[in-house]
Amino acid sequence: VLPTATIVVADTALNIGETSLVTITFSEAVSGFSNADLTIANGTLSAVSSSDGGVTWTATFTPTASITDASNVITLDNSGVSNASGNAGSGTTDSNNYAIDTARPAASIVVADSALGIGETTSVTITFSEEVSGFDLSDLNVANGTLSNLVSSDGGKTWTATLTPTAEITDATNLITLDNSGLTDLAGNAGTATTVSNNYAIDTVEALVIDNGDPEFRAYPPVVVTDVPTTPLQPVVPPAPSPDISPLLPPPLFEQPTLGSGIPTLGNIFINNGALAPSFIAQVFASSDPSGGDGSGAGFLGFGGGDAGVFGSSTLSNIFGSDSMPESAPLKVFDGKQWRGGGEAGQDLRGVFGAPTLGQQLHEMGETEQRQIHELAWALGQIEPAEPHV
Repeated sequence: VLPTATIVVADTALNIGETSLVTITFSEAVSGFSNADLTIANGTLSAVSSSDGGVTWTATFTPTASITDASNVITLDNSGVSNASGNAGSGTTDSNNYAIDTARPAASIVVADSALGIGETTSVTITFSEEVSGFDLSDLNVANGTLSNLVSSDGGKTWTATLTPTAEITDATNLITLDNSGLTDLAGNAGTATTVSNNYAIDTVEALVIDNGDPEFRAYPPVVVTDVPTTPLQPVVPPAPSPDISPLLPPPLFEQPTLGSGIPTLGNIFINNGALAPSFIAQVFASSDPSGGDGSGAGFLGFGGGDAGVFGSSTLSNIFGSDSMPESAPLKVFDGKQWRGGGEAGQDLRGVFGAPTLGQQLHEMGETEQRQIHELAWALGQIEPAEPHV
């Protein structure tokens, strides 16, 4: 007769931290039996041992961590054992089924609207890896807002709530945090650590409203008013002139270009140089006396004679050139004696009050002197403009 066996796993629902006794019972005492003859699903088995001569064997089963599997068996290969007669077993033997749940519940949190303004709310979805119990709003920490209406419609795996942001808040970084240790899955495995949502921004600060009047009369596009600078304005200093700009200046007044042979273009002004003076100016101011002047003041405005008489030989020259009478002498203006000059009759006082009147004499003198001024102007007009001085 071939030996047969039964395998019993004592605890058929194993969670985190749990183990189970496994008993293998043969129909008779066997030899050659070891752990190598066993296949263990989602766990490990300690070394088998027998306390009754090889009929009954025991070991301890430890499930693998982070496993959720409801169908598991231990399988014995009977060909590895034999009875006392040396008959080897045949086929395989399976244990009873056992369930393993050594995975902790995990969650994800999604905030639907990630930018919340005044008066807005959004849906928040918390999805677990498996159904959980013991979960409520106290397990959630909400930044700058509150959650309400926490419910599940699928037995505790998916939960929804409504997020309402706090008023008068502006914050671009906000999260919802779940404390997983406050809940368990249906196997009793408690969660661990924390889970955070995606980020959401909140701006519930009411903006300052400015009454812009009737929309019909508003400017479009709106006028942007810029801030007035607080820095005092600085005076605008004109730039310095470019150093290479050279203004055009007239030539020096008394520059002495020559006509050749050392003769200046303007001649000898105010000097009687006779025939050597090539210009009309020298002729005008020169004396008519070829000897260079006799001191009588003859010439234009008295410069030609060399005696610097202001009026030369004009009518008024003798009048203002006469000696004044002494204070003790009687003033006899109209007797024709005290004011008589030493010149011709037309040049003394009788000429003034006699036949040629003072007005006539002045007219004659003016005609004579104006003629010489005209000649001077004409002479100046004959001078060609000098070349620009560079």
